[in-house]
Amino acid sequence: MKEPLRVLLLEVPQLLRDILEHEIGIRSDCRLLKGAAYELEPEPERERDGPPDIVILGLTVVEDCTLVPALFARWPLAQVMTVTQTGDEATVWELRPRRRALGQMSPAQMVDELHAAVDARRQPEQE
Repeated sequence: MKEPLRVLLLEVPQLLRDILEHEIGIRSDCRLLKGAAYELEPEPERERDGPPDIVILGLTVVEDCTLVPALFARWPLAQVMTVTQTGDEATVWELRPRRRALGQMSPAQMVDELHAAVDARRQPEQE
């Protein structure tokens, strides 16, 4: 049996929190993380159950995603889902480092490769 997904709810409005806690509680493939160990500022060694796999962050408005970088700094392998207080808007954020071997390159090729990578990242995602 696979280890359950560890889910952390942060700043989620109480009604939505109750609904999500119920759904997570009835699933055998998920475990709700609770306690002060998972607040934004505690000491990392206090996370006895391991880091969260998924962090659901409540926002007052969609554009208010300033905590997302701090969450990735704390838990870089987690996925972060932001939801508005009304629960009608949700966004998933991922920090996915990847490695791609390029072989030997000239300085010009190195700059071209970096330029292409930045250009690709700046393109809006295709839906």
